[in-house]
Amino acid sequence: MSIPLLCHVFLILFGGFFAIQLTFNSQKFAESNRMDSPQAGFAFKPAGFLMFGFVLMLIATLPMLQIGGFSSAKELVAGVGIFTLSAFIFNMGLVLKVWSTFDGADHEPKNAIRPLIPLIAVIIYFVTS
Repeated sequence: MSIPLLCHVFLILFGGFFAIQLTFNSQKFAESNRMDSPQAGFAFKPAGFLMFGFVLMLIATLPMLQIGGFSSAKELVAGVGIFTLSAFIFNMGLVLKVWSTFDGADHEPKNAIRPLIPLIAVIIYFVTS
């Protein structure tokens, strides 16, 4: 297996995990982000479905499958890279208090570091391909 393929599979697994969490466990996900409102859990369900659709597109562009003739995953992986880079910048702004959080509490640094996991996979994908 090549390194870009391993990164592709990792992004599928990572995105699939968060898609399942956001879709089926959205209330607990909202509570872990200090959103105590009962409506907050319902706000994460559409994000889970969108992420699940994105994971399906990544699966369709796997080199050994190429479902529907889709042969290039670089655009999808670049989209993941842009999204995770903007999430990292925003979360670091919350940690460094450039922007205030919605409840005024401090933002945990672990939440700022989480987007770096898929971002590193995206960087490795493009460096090795």
